Amino acid sequence: MGDVLFKYWVKAARPQTLPVSVAPVVMAVAFSSVYVKVNWLPAAICLVFAVLAQILSNLVNDYSDGVKGIDIDRIGPQRMVASGVITPAEMRRAIIVVGVLAFGIGCTLIHWGGWYLLPIGIVILLCALAYSMGPYPLSQHGYGDMAVVLFYGLVPVALTFFIQTGAVNFNVVVAGIAMGCICDNLLIVNNVRDVDNDIRSGKRTTVGIFGKHAMTVVYYSNPLIAYALGFLFLYKIVSPLTWAVAAIPFLAYSIMVSSKFSKAHGAEFNKLIGLSSMEAVVFAVTVVAVVVI
Repeated sequence: MGDVLFKYWVKAARPQTLPVSVAPVVMAVAFSSVYVKVNWLPAAICLVFAVLAQILSNLVNDYSDGVKGIDIDRIGPQRMVASGVITPAEMRRAIIVVGVLAFGIGCTLIHWGGWYLLPIGIVILLCALAYSMGPYPLSQHGYGDMAVVLFYGLVPVALTFFIQTGAVNFNVVVAGIAMGCICDNLLIVNNVRDVDNDIRSGKRTTVGIFGKHAMTVVYYSNPLIAYALGFLFLYKIVSPLTWAVAAIPFLAYSIMVSSKFSKAHGAEFNKLIGLSSMEAVVFAVTVVAVVVI
């Protein structure tokens, strides 16, 4: 019984999506190595905090959509509250535990980054809650993509870099935006798959607002935008030719995933969740390769 329950909690955390919280931190640490010697302890803490913040957001989304009835007829992976395997009360307790744990671990970064990290960390955790809950849930009013670019791209990349170097520069901001664009593809997969159910339940996503075709174009464009931005944020570190050649595997992977996306229907989009989240990892590894190796 305990093993079964543990399995449901693992599913609630959505491990196949977690690469989009790992990749920004990894890329930022590699980027900071150009300027300073990497301090691995705060780097590891940044990674743990980023993963916990995403798990918190995933649990809140499971709880919120479950109690609102949004997940009842979905074709995506099983949601724990909606399916009844985890009660709303149990999920609320888990949200509190993960939130407190993330806050406590995040507070240790004050030692390296200063006390002004405290309000930033609080805002990050509040936005993890506000993504699906509160009087104006971001994901239900068309701001989900903007939130992803900000909190899975710009914020983790810039904060990790700042904790390592004590500063933030233009190149790191551009790198964060590039990573955010790639991470957005994971959200687009979910929203294209669920668009009909979302419309019926009154949930407004960018797919519901702009249509499947428009957001499919965005899905195809995001890796190309990130690739183009690479020439900008890496221009003082490596030659354009080096980036152009090194990024070929990333582009090949993105083309493969986009091809599967263009042919997917219904539950077939579920296979693209892991593939799309790994797109961020491939991009991060590419940046690590050109910066460090």
